Amino acid sequence: MLRRNVVVVLLLALVWVVMNERLSPLAVGSGLVVGVAALWLTNRLLRIDYATTVFLSPVATVRYGLLLAKEITVAAWHMAVTIVRGRATVTRFELVSELEDEVLLFLLANSIILTPGSVALDRDGRRIVVLTCDDDVERAVAACRRVERAIARIGKGRS
Repeated sequence: MLRRNVVVVLLLALVWVVMNERLSPLAVGSGLVVGVAALWLTNRLLRIDYATTVFLSPVATVRYGLLLAKEITVAAWHMAVTIVRGRATVTRFELVSELEDEVLLFLLANSIILTPGSVALDRDGRRIVVLTCDDDVERAVAACRRVERAIARIGKGRS
């Protein structure tokens, strides 16, 4: 079990280290223990085999993380400027995603929530209702599409 899921355990350990805001041997070691325990409990209680159910392309996942960090930074700067200039306009739009996988759609909706100035209000299938206070709705839609493409690359190998 563990040999087939090394990437999942390493990702869980990385999340653990980030959550603890400390890079130390103790944080890494406890993250690995928590990762193995979480994987074991999930496999045992939910009867999920991560090797066949969940697949994350490591390169695409890193690219997604970097793109999301860039989108968050750019949106934060743009929203600060928009608000200071008094041009914030609350607008609602619908994003119909090309993604079909429920997990990837969930990741897209949560990525939108992380972007300053935008909130995913509702999701019905592939349709996501987004509320933004950006003064340029086309820019907000384009940002959502860039994140969607990055998420699609993550899911290329999902079973």
